[in-house]
Order: sequence, then structure tokens, then C-alpha cells
Amino acid sequence: MARFVAGYGWLEGKEARDVAREIADDLQRRGLLFRAADYTHRYPECWRCHEEIVFRVADEWFISMDDLRPKLIDAAAKVTWLPPAAGRRMQNWLQNMGDWNISRKRYWGLPLPFYTCANGHFFVLGSEEELRERARAGLEKLRELHRPWIDDVIVRCPECAADSKRVKEVGDCWLDAGVVPFSTLDWLHDRAYWEQWFPADYIVEMVEQVRLWFYSQLFFSVVLTGEAPYRVCQSFQPMLAAPGQEFHKSGGNMVDSYEACELVGADSLRWLFARQDLQEIMYFGWAPLEEFKRKLLVLWNTYSFFVTYANLDDFDPTERPVPPADRPLMDRWLLSALARLVAQSRAALDAYDARSALFSIEAFWDDLSTWYLRRNRARFWKERSHRDSLAAYQTLFEALTTLTGLIAPVMPFLAEDMYQGLVRGAVPQAEASVHHTAYPLERPERLDEDLERRMRAARRVVELGRAARSSAGVKTRTPLGKLIVVFDAQDRDRGQLDERSELADIVKDELNVKSVEIRDRAEGLVKETVKPDLKVLGPKLGKDLPRVRQALAEGRYERRDGTIAVEGFVLADTEVLVSHEGVAGHAVARDAGATVALETKLTAELELEGLARELAHHLNNMRKEAGLEISDRIALRYAGPIATALERHRDFVAEESLATSVRPGLAGRGHAWRGTLNGVAGELEIEKDPSARPAR
Repeated sequence: MARFVAGYGWLEGKEARDVAREIADDLQRRGLLFRAADYTHRYPECWRCHEEIVFRVADEWFISMDDLRPKLIDAAAKVTWLPPAAGRRMQNWLQNMGDWNISRKRYWGLPLPFYTCANGHFFVLGSEEELRERARAGLEKLRELHRPWIDDVIVRCPECAADSKRVKEVGDCWLDAGVVPFSTLDWLHDRAYWEQWFPADYIVEMVEQVRLWFYSQLFFSVVLTGEAPYRVCQSFQPMLAAPGQEFHKSGGNMVDSYEACELVGADSLRWLFARQDLQEIMYFGWAPLEEFKRKLLVLWNTYSFFVTYANLDDFDPTERPVPPADRPLMDRWLLSALARLVAQSRAALDAYDARSALFSIEAFWDDLSTWYLRRNRARFWKERSHRDSLAAYQTLFEALTTLTGLIAPVMPFLAEDMYQGLVRGAVPQAEASVHHTAYPLERPERLDEDLERRMRAARRVVELGRAARSSAGVKTRTPLGKLIVVFDAQDRDRGQLDERSELADIVKDELNVKSVEIRDRAEGLVKETVKPDLKVLGPKLGKDLPRVRQALAEGRYERRDGTIAVEGFVLADTEVLVSHEGVAGHAVARDAGATVALETKLTAELELEGLARELAHHLNNMRKEAGLEISDRIALRYAGPIATALERHRDFVAEESLATSVRPGLAGRGHAWRGTLNGVAGELEIEKDPSARPAR
């Protein structure tokens, strides 16, 4: 209820929300009414119970800020605010705030320790100890320091010894929150302990807390110590339900955190929130979480691959390591990239920039799976030299164990699961948990910037080569004769790739070409087609447009420093549409500074090798269909025209499919297949060879 109190004449006792028309009638009777009209407007209401709210004037307790304001501003200026806008928000708040209203007319809350005696003396009690020391009555009923019990405690006035009672108001909740840097560290009773931990190195809360919790802590700390209670203060924007609604139970869009953790995992939630831009509002939706789960599966599959083959091969992580300098190029590249990742992550977290660290970690585990592991799978399951296999295992083991340490602060459960599977059962005296280990240390001696630059150039060529293959419609498993690479004169990767280098061999293997040729110019490989952008050049050229279009189509133009000179006009690149096509027998792809051209002519020998590669892939699918273990050896039998490819490339097919024998003729047993591959008919049979030892 909101009724008028004594002193309001005829309004006394009436409900404030029901007297609008009576007030208008009274004003009219007294000749004071200018105009009366009905208005529909929004009325304030309680957000919990939706009861209408009436503004009421009352006496309250305030803390004057005039003397404190400059001290607070000076202390806040010495804090590191993240993002910096939060610091500007705090300064603005301090400069413009009024006196602090610290009292509330509520039943429950922090009882203000303000007392007055029968003679009108006012005093403040400073602690529970002082309350008990001055108490004359009521202590026996004091269950806790809250109303109503504390209101019954009578204390002695320190000035006249008269009975004194507490004021009825309770305190603003931010009084309680603001004293946390002192109450939780027992400032009153153990000042030495408090000094060990004050001020806090870092606190974090939502941006609204700048004028609430951050401010109240700052206030108490400046009053008591003259300095801020925190060195680094970080804030973040609120989270809304996608596409931009506040979460409300009444609105039916509240998401239970336990439900979310069950559906997508607590670690996924942590990671996705930690990689948000703190200056932007966060939008919660299930689709980004599902997408991240798929990305996380890339890391898990890499871990699973390693554990599976390491167990099969009895890999011992304590075996004497192969010196990094003696390992293959791919291993050295990965170790360099890993060292760079650790340095970047440590620097980012030291700057309280978890977002940058997480993006770098994600990029690394994607490279680990889709580039390093895919390029090196055969080193883990084919019978090659023990030293080469050991180097591969040690490199991947180091990468995965380092990753567990890097992700542990954000994905503690996944990191722990991986650590237990990688380290605990294999390394004597290992720490019981990844969370007992130190954060990964920097290894600057592992960095090889030149190798990383050259690898980046090689991967760029591979991506362009894949695009060229796709445009030509040639299967990746069908080998091609040659790849020609041209880097523009000013391109950063010019000179980074040598056609006789190990990196060139990687490019050849990735793109399934027989040779790589590096050229300085792309003449004779690429046909450039330039067309006018009609929406732009139509209004600009008018009647001259047909003439310019004809000249561009016939190639009668000249390139000049990013522009095109044609028929007396100079056209910007934004005014034309440029495309590149390979000359006859070539598939071309180009980016801003590089061109690759694949020779697409197929010979009978290339087609036969392509069929053999397709066979190897198909046989591995047959192994899965037959339920064979990854280490099982097989006997392979065949029939039909497909025999030519099998006989010509017998060793390759046997190695790729773990076949101990490759023979013509079918036996009518095992897992069978009949059909065509690359248009060639054939029949295949595979069965486990029980006499052969499992593959390493």
C-alpha cells in the first residue's frame, strides 16, 4: 500500500494511486486547474511481482563524497582496466556521482551500526566485539547480526552512559560487498595476514559492477588505506539470448546451466565464453556450441589416434629423445610452431587476454590434425625405421601434452582426461593431475622462423593447387604430370619455395603431381579476362561503354600500377570484373600474389596409378566394413580388368592396406566386393591373415 501520511490534509490515509481525479477536482474548485485530460503512459512496476510502484520521499542516510571524490579518482587512475573503456566508465562515474545513499527501508539486510541515546547523542559501533562490550540488554536473544534480534540489543552511550538503540534502517547491500577486501582477509584481527594478500592482483565482473561492486570496494579501500583494492580490474558485457533478448523465466527463454552442461559440456561453455570479445554483448545460442563441439572433436580425434597407435607400438615416452635437429622437416616445423604457440599464449594470458590465446590454440590444434598428422600418419603404422617412428611419436606426444597444459585453465575436464591418458600411465613419477603441473614453459631455441615462412608458402601453394584441381574436376587420387608455381615480384613468399627441396616433395605428395616447377612469370599459363562492371561504368562512360567493353574483350588494354588503361580511359580495379583461366591443358588458381597451374593431360600410366590409389582407399573402407582391427594383416585376392592396376602397383597397394599377400583369383570367402572404380570393373576379397603378426 502507498497511502498519504499525516500533513497532507484531506489526502491523509488515501491510496496514492487512486486520487488523481480527486486532486484535479480540488484544483478546479480552487481555480488553479489549467487543463485536465486522460493520458495513457507506462507506469513503474516491480520487476518481480509487477506491483505498481509509487515514488515516496523519505529521510535517508548519506555519505558525503566531496572530500573523497578526488582521492577515489586518483586511486582508480592507477588501476589497469580491461578493457580500457571500463576505466573511462569508472572515471566518469566518480566525477559525476552524488553523495552515497547508504540506507534502505527494508526488514532484512545489513543493520546500520548507528545508535542514538535518550539524550540525543549519536555514535557508531565499529565491531561485534564493541557491540557485546557496550550491550546492557538483549544479547541473550541475539541469534545473528540481523533484524529483528539486533534491534532488541540496548547499548551504553559512550558519552553519557544512557541507554541507546540502533536506527531502524538497514544498509545498502554494496556496503557488505565493498568491504570484502577487508572482511574476508580478517583485517580487524590479523593485519599481517591481510597485508600478504592486499591488494588483489585481479578481479572480474560484468560491466554494470563498475558503479556497484568495483566502486564500493574502491570506496572502502581508499577510506581505509588510501589506495585501490585491486591492481587489474576486468569487466565484460552482459549475455543475451540470441538474437538479443534478456533471459527471463517468465519469458520462457531461461537456460538452466546444468542443462547446458549436460548437452554440450561445461568445458565447451567455458571455452566459448572465454573467447568472446569482452567489449561486445554476448549472445547465447546452441548453434555456436554445436559448431565448437565439432571443432573440439578434431583435437580429440588427434589424441585418440596417438593413444591407439602408441599402445599398439608400445611407445615409451621416457625413451631417449631423438634430437630435434635430427628429426624430419615436418617434426621441426611442428616443434617450432608449438614453441611459438606457448610464447603467444603466455604473453596473452600475462596481459589478461585469454581470447587471443584461445584463438591461437585452436589454430594450432587444427594444423596439428589437418596438416601435421595427415602428412605423417604412415610414420605411425607402417614398418619404417624405428628412429623415424620414434621421432614422430615423440613430436606428437610433446605437442599433445603441451596442449593439455595450455587448455587446462579453460577446459579443466578435457585437459585432465587427456593428461591421464597420455602421461599418468606412461611416465613414472608424473604429477597426479595436469592441474599440479606448471604452465608450459617457453622454448625459444625451438623457434625456426625461416622454416615456418617456407612451410606457410608451401601450404599456400597446396591450397591453390586444390582449388585448381577442383575447378578442373580431376580427382585428388589421380596423379598429374606437373604443377607450375609463380609468385608475383613483390609477393612475400617469392623465393621461399625451391622445386628441389623437401617442401616441394610435400607439395607434390599433397597434390599428387609428379613434379613442381617454379617460374618467375605466368605468361603462357593464364588467360586474363576483364569485363566492365556495368553498374559502375555505365553512368561513368555512357556512350563510350560499348567501345571500352570491346577493347577489354579483345585484350587491348594496359595495366598501370593497379589500374587499367583502355581506349583513353583509366579504370580502377573496383570498376572492372577480372577472372583468370588456364590456357588449354591447364587448370589455374590464383590469389592476390601467387598463381598455380596444373597440367591436366592424363596418360595411360597416370590413370593406372590413379586407379591403384583409388583401390588402396577402397580396400581400407572394406577393412572397416569387415570389422578388422587397425593392426590386422589381410590376404587380398582379385579378379577382373582391375588386375592391371593391382599388378603394376602391387607393393603400393599392399603397403597401404596392410596386405601380406596380393594374388589373382577368388576363393569365395572373406569380405567380398564387386563393382567398378574409376570406370574399371573388378572383384575383390579380403580376409584376416591369422599367420601374420599384427602391424606396428
